[in-house]
Amino acid sequence: MSFFGERVLPTKINLIRLRNELKSLKRIRRVLEEKRDVLILYVRQTSEEYKRAYEEAASKLMEAYQLYLAGLSTTGLPQVESAAEEAPPTLSADIGTRVLFAVKVPEIKLLPSSIPDSPGAVARLSPSIVEARRKLLEAFEAMLKVVEIEYSLRRLLAELRDTQRQINTLDNVIIPRTEQSIKYIKLVLDDRMREEVIRLKMIKKRLERKRRAASGSTGGLA
Repeated sequence: MSFFGERVLPTKINLIRLRNELKSLKRIRRVLEEKRDVLILYVRQTSEEYKRAYEEAASKLMEAYQLYLAGLSTTGLPQVESAAEEAPPTLSADIGTRVLFAVKVPEIKLLPSSIPDSPGAVARLSPSIVEARRKLLEAFEAMLKVVEIEYSLRRLLAELRDTQRQINTLDNVIIPRTEQSIKYIKLVLDDRMREEVIRLKMIKKRLERKRRAASGSTGGLA
């Protein structure tokens, strides 16, 4: 009988050890099952949050482009392009991490210091263009939120898959092998116990026959 590629000796010490291991494995499985249930809850909540964030980003982006197109029709493309050239592409984000139920997920924030000032030609632009710029910044922040939530969802799903794999390994491999080893050792020890009982009975019978024989010989001499 082997256990994880090693020979399991059918001894009482190994039986006690494996029984204790089995109790620990079942406790670990319960903890993993609780972790899986919590992760499923987080995945559902994060999925709903992602849907809301995506819809909000899409709405803000659509509003920004509608304002831009409305302003473009009154201001003209050359003036808008000229004003755009004055604004340096300095937008940047800060990427940190936070822990969500023992899972590290990103935290992405737009750096306010990276937002360029309004171009000097803003006075010559349509109010719709100015408002479109503001809405586009809001849309950009909303899209960063979408990216943050999407990556968090991916990490949670990966952790959920790993947890489920661990549970499956316990259920299908480790716990059955441990139980099988316990059953094997108990069977061998029970067989040895029965053999020992039979051996003792045979010894007792032989001793009784010798006593009877000795008693008979003593009686004959008398």
